[in-house]
Amino acid sequence: MRKLLLVLILLTYTLNAQERVLFIGNSYTAANSLPTMVAALASSANQNLACSQQTLGGATLYQHAQSNATYSKLSSQSWDYVVLQAQSQEPSFPYSQFSSQTLPYAIQLVDSIRSITTCAQPVFFRTWGRENGDPFNCAAFPPLCTYEGMDSMLHRHYSLMADTTDAYLSPVGSVWKHIRDTDSTINLYTSDGSHPSLAGTYAAACTFFTMITRMDPNSITDDQNLNPGVAATIRQAAKDVVYDSLAVWGVGAYDTQAGFTALMSNDTLTYTDTSLFADSVYYDFGDGNSSTTPNGSHAYGQDDFFTVIQYAYRCGKVDTTSILIQSMVIFAIDEDVQPHIYLRKLDQFWPADLHSLILYTLDGRRLWSADSGNIPALPHRASSLVILEATWDNGQRTRRKQFLP
Repeated sequence: MRKLLLVLILLTYTLNAQERVLFIGNSYTAANSLPTMVAALASSANQNLACSQQTLGGATLYQHAQSNATYSKLSSQSWDYVVLQAQSQEPSFPYSQFSSQTLPYAIQLVDSIRSITTCAQPVFFRTWGRENGDPFNCAAFPPLCTYEGMDSMLHRHYSLMADTTDAYLSPVGSVWKHIRDTDSTINLYTSDGSHPSLAGTYAAACTFFTMITRMDPNSITDDQNLNPGVAATIRQAAKDVVYDSLAVWGVGAYDTQAGFTALMSNDTLTYTDTSLFADSVYYDFGDGNSSTTPNGSHAYGQDDFFTVIQYAYRCGKVDTTSILIQSMVIFAIDEDVQPHIYLRKLDQFWPADLHSLILYTLDGRRLWSADSGNIPALPHRASSLVILEATWDNGQRTRRKQFLP
């Protein structure tokens, strides 16, 4: 029954292969239907993503944080990922403005995500600098006068939002920069120099595909009507920037991680849970027994090696780890019952009613064993006190301490 229960638990945690992704943003997300494209690229790589969106043209994080429609969408189902995209300019503004007008609402939205859909991983959609900077705000804040300056500010402040909230950072703008730097023939912008062209959205979709599936974007086989060479170049850029450095963008940092310590005292295991981001744990002690208590002890009552496995669960995902332990029973000594047995001369004088012998260290570790038909050489140890266990033909088992010659 215990093993059947474990199988059922594992099935529950592994059968749900579909990942649900909600994009919250504005026209940068809605252009060319980015969520639909992400799902299509995933499907081409045999991955199942169900993507939805809550977008409003020009919407800031403040507007989404005040929007009943946004919270209604968040509450409509359980999400695995929720993507937050700010208005295209707001994260590029000076820190004094960003810290009062943008960052507090990023924090509010992430807190709401975790409260409403507890298993969702928040992701910030790091957008790109405008093609020629932001001429409307250039005079007030000179870094915005160029693409490079605006893109740098966006990267800095999106990174701060992600770090502050323990969210992933989807580096779409970094992939765009890589493409701009390595292949100027690919136009990522529409004629307004701000919104994404089809190639620009494809770069964003490849980035999100890689972040969510943790797969090489070169596994994508859907070019989305782009020139195949252009699509391949964009996929390679996503690999170079995202897939080759997933940890840089926070991917995996908040995964459930199994972990425990094991301390053996003779035949008793004391275990302490050290797992991270787990809602529950399950231990298989390797002897047919198990426990769901995070910290505790288990007595084996026998001498042997056992593999202890911990399963750590959270939100439909499981991680495992194991430790090999040795159980050693402390023996009762029967000095008055067992006769002295001359170990050096066993091959000449094996007692007639003796079935077998085992030597143990004083702490119960097995050193050597013999029977009348197989008497191996004694272990090469300095003269030391050991426990000699004798099993007799009548089934009696006796033990005594004596020196190993």
